[in-house]
Amino acid sequence: MEAISPLMGEILASGASVELTTTGNSMKPMLLHRISKVRLASPVDLKKGDIPLYCRDNGTYVLHRIVDCDGETFTLCGDAQWRLEPDIRRDQILAVVTHYCRRGRWISCSAPGYRLYWKLWLLLRPLRRLVFGGARRIVRALQKRRQ
Repeated sequence: MEAISPLMGEILASGASVELTTTGNSMKPMLLHRISKVRLASPVDLKKGDIPLYCRDNGTYVLHRIVDCDGETFTLCGDAQWRLEPDIRRDQILAVVTHYCRRGRWISCSAPGYRLYWKLWLLLRPLRRLVFGGARRIVRALQKRRQ
């Protein structure tokens, strides 16, 4: 990502979008590791629910959802996480997801069904630890049962 970031910045500045395949599991169940694709555009008016691509101070590039905005700083959290990442500065944000691809179909981040998804998902954030922990236990039990 570090190598393509300058080129991506030029493309976004020209008004075009960029498509990337996602890596990592922090945005499950919406984005799947090395399967899901996203379209990125230049970030303009960022708001709660948006998924920006940002660079942490340590140089790591991340896609997480905005859960709170406070002027020029944002609090973000991955969909598969429950811990918040506060104080992300506006200058760290490189792009924002406008569409994502599921099962070969591109879905707009302004679609009503998607907006409902992220609003419900943010409401469930305090319960995610329990939900994901319970799901892991069920999967493990099923795997043991098959053996």
